[in-house]
Amino acid sequence: MEEKGEIRDWISDPKSLHRAIISGRRKSLHPAFERIDIRPVVIRDELFLQLVSHDGKKDQTKNLKPEEFDLEEILEDGYANIRIERASENIDIKVTKKGKFRIHRKAHESNQEIDLSHNRNKERRLEISDPIFHHLGISDRDGRLIPRQSDKYHQVDDFLRIIDQIIPELGTDAVSILDLGCGNAYLTFAVHRYLTKKGLTVKVTGVDSRLDSRERNSQISKAAAISDSVSFIASNISDFPVAPTTLVIALHACDTATDDALAYAVRAGAKAILVSPCCHHDLNQQISAPDEPWKILFRHGITKERFADLMTDSLRAEILRLLGYRTDIIEFVSLDHTARNLMIRAVRSESLIKRSDFHNFDEQIERWSITPYLLRDLSSEITARRSKALS
Repeated sequence: MEEKGEIRDWISDPKSLHRAIISGRRKSLHPAFERIDIRPVVIRDELFLQLVSHDGKKDQTKNLKPEEFDLEEILEDGYANIRIERASENIDIKVTKKGKFRIHRKAHESNQEIDLSHNRNKERRLEISDPIFHHLGISDRDGRLIPRQSDKYHQVDDFLRIIDQIIPELGTDAVSILDLGCGNAYLTFAVHRYLTKKGLTVKVTGVDSRLDSRERNSQISKAAAISDSVSFIASNISDFPVAPTTLVIALHACDTATDDALAYAVRAGAKAILVSPCCHHDLNQQISAPDEPWKILFRHGITKERFADLMTDSLRAEILRLLGYRTDIIEFVSLDHTARNLMIRAVRSESLIKRSDFHNFDEQIERWSITPYLLRDLSSEITARRSKALS
């Protein structure tokens, strides 16, 4: 196929390739890795393509000569998205379930040189010298990191790495982002800046219940001359009107505010959801040991609390899966920088669900005699999906 040959040429030309990302999965197929990152490197004065495959636990790295790169083999594994960042353009490719290619090319002007170094320093998604960090108070006027803001800068960078992985899922149209419970909006501004630099048209809205947060963040938006695409609203998450949204973010929203954000995202038809929960009280107050062996775990308050935390997030992820999202729970940021380090990542896939999946979920709810807040909130959506489940 001519298109497949063109795609291979775009990736295997190390003189014009910045990087390529292969990710997602086509219906009923199960690729071996979550994603494959490809970039050119020079090893002993010879050009190679470096393929780093991620399975969610560890990375596998291969260095191939450009002529050894086998796109056909990779695509047969079932991947659905390809993003190719070249010196003069970005190319987003959607692979349909029938193996057809939907290609979107967007030219850009870039002064960035292609980095061919093999053992380069850790790449930052946004360098500390970027002006947005000065507006946020993370760097000084000379673009140097303010030492006390080191953890915040690492948190932003780790979050942008996760954003980087879902860029192919966001599509090529204008991207709308809603940051629910945005607080001081460090990540709100960073995501806008990063995706804009990637050539995407982005509109971001930050929502927080505090009026002082809205005022502070709005002033920063004006100072950075981005108030036309980054705005802030004072509202509780549960009161904010639902509207179609590409990506919903909620980081460290307390207790059931996280559930409000997840319910909003589902009703808004979000293509992707990134939620890092904060405190968990709802299930901790409901849950009790169902029989004698489990009482060992529940004898101590701290172990019961942690069990309830894990149960809460596992059930949240499962509810999203039952509603048509591909979900996983990942480490958001190193424990060195914050104790709140878990993230629920969900990408809309509309994969068909079996009745047995609902049965297994119901069994867990009954075994522990619990009713998660999110289940109550999305009860009508769950009922509708249950009626369409495969036998």
